[in-house]
Parts: sequence; structure tokens; C-alpha cells
Amino acid sequence: MLLDLIDLSKLRRAIVYGLMLVVLFILQNLVAARVPIAGVRAMIVPSAVVAVGLFEGGVWGGLVGLVAGIFSDIAYANSVALFTVLLPTAGFFAGVLGKYMLHRGFVSFVALSLLALAVIALCQMFPFLFFLDEDARAFRAALLGAGANWPVWRTGLIQIAYSLILGMTVYLPCKLIASRPMGR
Repeated sequence: MLLDLIDLSKLRRAIVYGLMLVVLFILQNLVAARVPIAGVRAMIVPSAVVAVGLFEGGVWGGLVGLVAGIFSDIAYANSVALFTVLLPTAGFFAGVLGKYMLHRGFVSFVALSLLALAVIALCQMFPFLFFLDEDARAFRAALLGAGANWPVWRTGLIQIAYSLILGMTVYLPCKLIASRPMGR
């Protein structure tokens, strides 16, 4: 009686995506964190959220993004609800764009992942660009990259590139999960 009310195929799909997130968090925070490039650690989870949104739709992308965002904010102690807001938004809009405007292929995935990673990097850099520099010259130097103050932008660009390269690995698993029937 109770099992008639539960859609088991959606429950199975949710469990598979939950397990995928656990594996990606382990890879991101234990493996990729040990291999920083120029002091930057890659983020794989945003690309996975974009892939789920692209293949499953905005609701699934938003829900997976919400779960991933909560756990990302727990993992990164200095971000106060940053990922809890950005990842569901990225997953939802990837789903909407995938349904109405974009082809659900690799190029769309890379473009949406690049956009999501760029927004995340900009939001992470925002305090360093606008609130920590007190005089206008230091702000302009950090923004435009005069001499030694260019690392803020350089770090963001390296993080985007490194995360995008590692994030491309989640395209095929997410596509296989989305295309596989989970049965009734």
C-alpha cells in the first residue's frame, strides 16, 4: 500500500545521484585537494550539478544542487551559504536552458559548466576585490592587475580552468545515469 505511493524509479535515481555526489565529494576534497595547481584546488561538484540539470531538468538540477551546496558550504568553512545559493541556481538554470534553448550535448555542458564556475569564482573573489582593499589605488591594482596584485584574477582564472578540465569527467557518468531506465 505504501509502496504504491512512492515512485521507486525516482527514488532509485535519487539514490544513484546521491552516491555519485558522495564519490565526487571524496574525489574533490580528498584527492584533487592534494594536487593543487598554483595553490588552487579544483571543484568538480559544480560541473556535476550542471550535468544533472542539463540531462534531468531544472527540478532535479536544483535539488541535487541544493544537497551539493549544503555539503559544499560545510566543507568550505569560510563560505556562508555561498554554494547553497549558487549550486541550486546553476542546476536549475542548466535544466531550463537544456530543455528550452540548448542541445543536451558536450558543448552545452562545457559552456554551462564554464559559466557556473566563472560565477562561483567571481563570488569567491568579490570580498577580496571590493571589501579588503581600503584605498582606490589598491582596488584598481587588484582589479586591473598592476604588478604583484594580479593574483586575485589569476587565481580565479586558474581555478576555473582547472575545475573545468576535471569537471569534464562527470559528463559521461551523468549522461549514462540519466539515460538508463531505473525500472518500476
